[in-house]
Amino acid sequence: MFKRNTNVGLLGGLLAMGLTLSGQAIAKFTADEAAELDTEAKATLEKFVVETKGAEEVFANAKGVLVCPKIRKAGAGVGAERGQCVLTSGADEKLYYLSTAIKAGAILGVASHSMILVMNTDTAMAHFTSGAREWEFGVDASVAVARIGVGGDLDTTNLKKDIVSFIFGEKGLIADVT
Repeated sequence: MFKRNTNVGLLGGLLAMGLTLSGQAIAKFTADEAAELDTEAKATLEKFVVETKGAEEVFANAKGVLVCPKIRKAGAGVGAERGQCVLTSGADEKLYYLSTAIKAGAILGVASHSMILVMNTDTAMAHFTSGAREWEFGVDASVAVARIGVGGDLDTTNLKKDIVSFIFGEKGLIADVT
C-alpha cells in the first residue's frame, strides 16, 4: 500500500573507511505495517526528547525528521544493516523508507540501534524527498553526527549542518572496522 523508492544509504556510509555498498530498496508496507512503524517512530522520538536536553529545539527548527526506530546490524567479515524508517515531518504525507547496506571489512557480531535524521534546510529536504534517484549520504549531502554528552546534553557544534544524525540506544556487541 505504501511505498517509496528511495535509498537511505546511510548506515555505515557516514564514517566508513572501507567498502560499503548501499542497495536501493523499495519499501512496501501494508496499512498495519505502516501503523506499527508509525507507533515505533513516535515512541523513539518521545524517548529521545525525554533523554536528550535540547532535542525539542532541534525538532522545532527542522524542515524534516526521518526516524528509524530499529536498525539491525550483523556480520562476520561481511556485514549487513537494515532498518525501516519513516519521514514523520517535512512532507505532505508520511514517507516510508527501507534502508540497507552491505559492508566488507573487519566485522564481527550483532547489534541494533535507533537513528533520527534531522533535515535543517529546505534544499536538503527537497533533495531527500524528490525520489528522482537513489539518495546516498556522503554523496548527496553533508551529514553531521551529533554527539550527546553523559548528562544527555547535545553538543551544539554540528546542529546547524544540512542534515544531523542522532544514533542512540545501541544494544548488542559488534566490532566494526570497515
